[in-house]
Amino acid sequence: MIKPSTLKKGDTIGLISPSSPMAAKVTHRVEKGIATLEEMGFKVRVALNALKATAHTAGDPEERASDLHELFRDPSVKAIISFIGGFHSNQVLKYLDFELIKNNPKIFMGYSDITVLHWAMHTKADLVTFYGPALITQFGENPTILPYTKEYFEKAVMSGEPIGKIEPSKEWTDEVLNWFEKKDLERPRRLKENLGFEWLKEGKAEGKIFGGCITSLLHLRGTEYWPNFEDTLFFWELPESSASFIKGEPVARIDTHLTDLELSGVFKKIKGMIIGRPLGYSNEESDELKKIILDRTKDYNFPILYGIDTGHSDPIMTIPLGVKTIIDSAQNKFEIIEAATV
Repeated sequence: MIKPSTLKKGDTIGLISPSSPMAAKVTHRVEKGIATLEEMGFKVRVALNALKATAHTAGDPEERASDLHELFRDPSVKAIISFIGGFHSNQVLKYLDFELIKNNPKIFMGYSDITVLHWAMHTKADLVTFYGPALITQFGENPTILPYTKEYFEKAVMSGEPIGKIEPSKEWTDEVLNWFEKKDLERPRRLKENLGFEWLKEGKAEGKIFGGCITSLLHLRGTEYWPNFEDTLFFWELPESSASFIKGEPVARIDTHLTDLELSGVFKKIKGMIIGRPLGYSNEESDELKKIILDRTKDYNFPILYGIDTGHSDPIMTIPLGVKTIIDSAQNKFEIIEAATV
């Protein structure tokens, strides 16, 4: 795998909208996110079409691909962060110049629907990318980015060293304050105690960590962008449901997604599974999800770690995709042991 250069203060971060046009609709979050990056010591460049809104996307697929090319081509841009996810990153894939990306490696970051681009860059450009915070959702937080999110962003892309042992956040939130009514400016979101990680299956495994948003990654099943899962620690998290922005994807649909992954042969290849904390689930729904996970994996003997800080609740860590990682239930260990930047 090709590793990008370590990010330093004073470097330029480029911002893109590969899918949703949300950046054009919640400009106060855009302004706050840019201000946060600048306060952290970075320069910021917004791609040409990133603030465009055309129906349900930020421009047509060619325009969104052009933005990616523009930022990868620019030697002054050292990192690229998405404004937000969405549903249509898959439209961009056929227009991407993966040789350009491969020959100009840099930090690429986002989550949710950005999974599609992470996987494509992994399979077609051999690039280590970063499943982590987006501009609007995390850097645009009021009054500022949550400390845990900031800490693991810096560990992942600014140190040049392995992230090391992952500790669970002390607090978390899945509260949603209406951005369109600017309710997010009225007060910070309420945080609650985090009870830590949970082992659904015990064991120890080492492999390259790889994964993303479970609904997004299945867009690529059966395509040339589907990766090789051999000897990976597979992580996944679930997005908000199409019916409710404050609730995660229903348990019944996650059951279907896990079945799709099993039928695709993924569970035969992976060495371990790591699962993000669900959004807006009741205790009963969480218990049902855990039961389904165990049912779908009952024929496989790999450890399963549940409830890490990734996905659609906050704070979130930054996960470098494709680097060596260890999980070990006996030591309650989740540790990234390989540096992701050079």
